Amino acid sequence: MNKTKLPIIDIKKYGGKQVAVVKGKIVADGVTTTEVIEKARRKIPKARWAEILLVSVPKSLTVVYLI
Repeated sequence: MNKTKLPIIDIKKYGGKQVAVVKGKIVADGVTTTEVIEKARRKIPKARWAEILLVSVPKSLTVVYLI
């Protein structure tokens, strides 16, 4: 199984947005999925669809404590 590298995503910068990750780097961001995919395809046209990871970034950090 191939492990995907996921970068540390800055919530202050990308909170409430979607980001596209290719080879462990954020290559595009936007509000809609269509916008993010179009930006990612323009920036890295040779990337295969399987290489593009779409991540929805929450607006704020939520911490859950298990007792």
